Amino acid sequence: MVMVTRLRNGERWATLTLTGGGLALVLGLATAVSSCAPAESPAAGQALDTAELEAYRTTVEGVFMTDRGGTTSGYAACVMCHTWQTSVRFSLETPDSDAGWSAEQSRRNFDVVSQLINTADPEASRLLRKPLGAGAGGLTHTGGTYWTSPEEPEYVALLEWIESLPDDRFIPAAEPEVDFEFFSACVQRVFADPREGQLRCSNCHSGGLAGFAPAPAGGDAWSEEEAQLAYRSLSRLITPGDPEQSRFLLKPLHPDGGGAYTHNGPRRWQSRDDPEWQMLAGWVRGERTGASCS
Repeated sequence: MVMVTRLRNGERWATLTLTGGGLALVLGLATAVSSCAPAESPAAGQALDTAELEAYRTTVEGVFMTDRGGTTSGYAACVMCHTWQTSVRFSLETPDSDAGWSAEQSRRNFDVVSQLINTADPEASRLLRKPLGAGAGGLTHTGGTYWTSPEEPEYVALLEWIESLPDDRFIPAAEPEVDFEFFSACVQRVFADPREGQLRCSNCHSGGLAGFAPAPAGGDAWSEEEAQLAYRSLSRLITPGDPEQSRFLLKPLHPDGGGAYTHNGPRRWQSRDDPEWQMLAGWVRGERTGASCS
């Protein structure tokens, strides 16, 4: 049995307990665990009929609640991370009970999940590609690999569910291009310029999946190759067009200012009004391009 407790102002707020029989929920001082409501999706307001809701709850939320035998990458149930531990686009409500979500919660969860599917091209859906192994065409996933091939039963069940929806119902908007030139001229400067009393980003983010800030090998400036590698690493942590859903901007942001609950490093920004945060947000939205940082 593993218990995960969230604290607010030093007091127990909610506890999730993962047991061999499933997920049990013990509520502390509040009934909701997410500190911020998920952004409304383009699909919000498209009401599900009874049959659609039941198919979603059985097929999709059943996968989210599956006990995978642990709490580490590749073994944790989806619900262990994608409720109170995350504030990015895949942020579900805290289950109403150990049996799962209420019908009303499921409707709200569906509005979140609908942002992760593409009914015009089901196999391109992030809901399918994030937990899929890289060798099978998957995307980088902090939670690890759940499926090594698209032939695994869970993958097939979710794919068939997406294919059962009308082709034109949930089609993601085109993402803006996030400019590499602005990254190399302006964004990388942030990594080498710590705030007073704080570490440089490169002290921690010099390698691995989040190695977007390695120190320059040849002095004070990054080579083109180093900048390209850093840009590709950072691309895993941003959602083009949506800075409020980008981990790169949420992790170093103080929770009181809308940031992520967890970050092993310092909180570089206290609020989204910080000029540096605003500059980086403009870059993620595709608005900042070129070599001018002013």
